[in-house]
Amino acid sequence: MGLFTSPSPGTSFGIQAPIIQINQYPLWGTYVALALYFTEIAGMLMAIVGLMEIRGTFTSFTRRASVIAFLAAILALAFFDMDLGRPAAAISSPIEALANFGHSWMARGIIFVGGLLLFSFLYMIVSIFNMRSRPIKVILAVLGMLSGIFSTTYSGFELAATTGVPFWNDGGIPALYLADGIFAAAGLAYLIALVGKGDENVRARVTITKLLFYSTIAEFATWFLFLASVNFIYVFDEVAYNYLVTQATFALDMTLTALTLIISGVGTMSVSGISFMVGKQGTPSKAVGQMPPMDLPTAVKYVMIVAAIFALISGFLTRADILFAGQYAYGLAPMTPFQFVSNQPVPIASFGWRG
Repeated sequence: MGLFTSPSPGTSFGIQAPIIQINQYPLWGTYVALALYFTEIAGMLMAIVGLMEIRGTFTSFTRRASVIAFLAAILALAFFDMDLGRPAAAISSPIEALANFGHSWMARGIIFVGGLLLFSFLYMIVSIFNMRSRPIKVILAVLGMLSGIFSTTYSGFELAATTGVPFWNDGGIPALYLADGIFAAAGLAYLIALVGKGDENVRARVTITKLLFYSTIAEFATWFLFLASVNFIYVFDEVAYNYLVTQATFALDMTLTALTLIISGVGTMSVSGISFMVGKQGTPSKAVGQMPPMDLPTAVKYVMIVAAIFALISGFLTRADILFAGQYAYGLAPMTPFQFVSNQPVPIASFGWRG
């Protein structure tokens, strides 16, 4: 059985169109993996910032985190440009994306990431210069939060809508990418909260420790959902699945995630234990004054640095492993005989504007 073929990029469809083998199409490489990674970092860190801004009790943390979120968005844009090879398209592509917003996840992603870049920048400015208008800060924070969530998940929906690469055509990917974004961003947020002093940074550390613990559980749950949803009717899927689970990066990803779960779980339980003991002792009298927030135990606070770093590394590996496993099968599976496919694979190059 021969390779599947389709019209070469940039040529007309039809019987006279020149053809090339499917597995000769350019693949998304490390630049795209890094771009998607920094998109999730910027997006979900901005979502965390937005939620904390709504609470209004984490001013110092949100100011520092807004700068990091904007820088991560810049890095995401830079890696997309490095992959596409057309930096000028960063200016012109949003216009074309608006025209294709209704039917293209790539177009939606450009709009979402553009919105993330814009609103994270505006929020950073009003935070750094300590603008007094609270309604404006909250509005920008909410817009940044929504842009961050959509930017983080759009790539999952984009891959899930890719019928030509069945391994990606899985409804579990958007949920996994969302959980992975929260997981990785929570790790970075903890490092940011560790730098500051004072009660609000203590509250931020405790809150983010709990967020990291619960997001790690969500990370494992969505990984299992994705792997359980793989359809082995397609040879594409079987090849990609076997490739994925035998990679050292996948084993490292699962190991780091498990260690993060254990460490953040200890941190969460230590805080919960302190709160429980304080609750049993009763509320202090008014003469004593308001009790300061309880920080993590010193040893746990610094061990959590390791968990945060593990989360950042694992966050990248999750996106990269799925991206590369799907493409591996995309290039190899067409050479496998006796496969069943319901339609012609869709060339990866047709999803975006490549130079």
